Amino acid sequence: MASYDQMNAFPLGNKTISDQLIQAENRPSGFDYLRLFLSVGVLLDHSIEISYGFDASLVIWLWRGPLHPLLYFIVPSFFALSGFLVAGSLERNTVPAFLTLRFIRIVPALCVEVLISALFLGTFLTSLSLRDYFSHPEFWRYLANIVGWVHRDLPGVFENRFPPNHVNGSLWTVPFELDCYIAIAALGIAGLAKRPIFFTSAAIVAMLAFSAKAAFTSSFIFGGGVLVLSFLFGVAIYLVRNTLPFSLPLFVLSFALSLVFLYFAATFYLATPFVAYSTAYIGLLNPRRTLLVRGADYSYGIYLYGYPFQQAAFQLLPGGTFWLLNIVYAVLSSGAAAYLSWTFVEKRVLERRAAALLRVAKSMEWLRLFFTACANALRRGIR
Repeated sequence: MASYDQMNAFPLGNKTISDQLIQAENRPSGFDYLRLFLSVGVLLDHSIEISYGFDASLVIWLWRGPLHPLLYFIVPSFFALSGFLVAGSLERNTVPAFLTLRFIRIVPALCVEVLISALFLGTFLTSLSLRDYFSHPEFWRYLANIVGWVHRDLPGVFENRFPPNHVNGSLWTVPFELDCYIAIAALGIAGLAKRPIFFTSAAIVAMLAFSAKAAFTSSFIFGGGVLVLSFLFGVAIYLVRNTLPFSLPLFVLSFALSLVFLYFAATFYLATPFVAYSTAYIGLLNPRRTLLVRGADYSYGIYLYGYPFQQAAFQLLPGGTFWLLNIVYAVLSSGAAAYLSWTFVEKRVLERRAAALLRVAKSMEWLRLFFTACANALRRGIR
C-alpha cells in the first residue's frame, strides 16, 4: 500500500501516468479488476445473444438502443489494456524475447481450450457418429484456431442453433490480437517505440485514415480496425506516460467522448484514443487486491471458455435458455475452467519463461554468429 506521503506527493493536476504507475510499483491492481469486469461483460452480452438469437428484438435493442456504446466499449477496452501493458514488456525486452513472452502467454491456454472444445465438448454433443465427426473437414479446420486461423464451427455441434455449428464466437478477436503483437514488434524493430511523439502521431494519422476510408466507402463496420487502433493508442499512452496527465476530469471527458463516438457508426474509429485513455486510467487505479486478482489472471480463461460453455448450458441445463440463468451458469463454469487453466497451464508455462527466454537468447546469438560468418565469407570471396 502507498503511504500517505506518497499519495499526496503530487500537486493537483500535475500527476502523470508515469507518476501513478510508479506509485503503484508498476503493478496497479486496476488492470486485473478491469480484465475480470470486461470478461464478465462479454459473457453478459453473449448470454443474451445465445438465449434469444441474433435477430431477437432484445438483442437488436441492445446493439442499436441507448446502451449500445457501452457494449461496443468492452472489446476495444480489452485491446487498449493489452496495448498499454505489452508496451512495457517491449520496452523491457528485445523483440525476440517480447514475441516469446506473448507466445507463451497466449498460445498454450488457447491450444488447450481448442482441444477441449474439439475432443471433449464436440464428441459429447455432436449429432454425427464419432467416425464421421473426426473425419469431417470442419473438425480439422477447427484445430487451426491454435495458430490464429479462426474457425468457429464443429460438425454436428449446436446444429439447431443460429448460426448452426457455432462453438466459440469469442475467437474472432484472436487474429487481430496476433496482428497487434506483430505490428508492435515491427515498430520496435523500426525504433518507433523509442520515439513516442512520432508513434502517437502515426496512430492519429492511422485513425484519421481509417475514418476517411470508412466515410468515403460508407462502410462503417465495428471490426478489427477499431481493435487494432485501440491497441495502438494503448501503446501510445504508455509511451507518452511521462507527460500525459493522470487526471479524473480528463478520464470523465474521455469516457464521455468514447460513448459519444461509439454511438454513431460513422465515428467508431474516432473513439479509440478516448477508449484507450479511459481504460488506462481505470487500470492504473490501485484498490486493495482480493483473492480474485491476487497472483492470478482468470480473465483470459473466462474469455476463452465462456462462449462454448454458454452454448452447452443453453442446450443441456435447466433454465439455460433464460439469459440470466445462462450467465450464472457461464460465470460458474468458465470461472472454474479459468481457475484450472491458470493453475495447470498458464501459470506453469509462465514459471518457465526464464528458461524459454534463455533459449531464445542463445538461438539469436547463434544466428548472429552464423550471419556474421556468412558475411565475412562473402567479403573474402569478393576480394
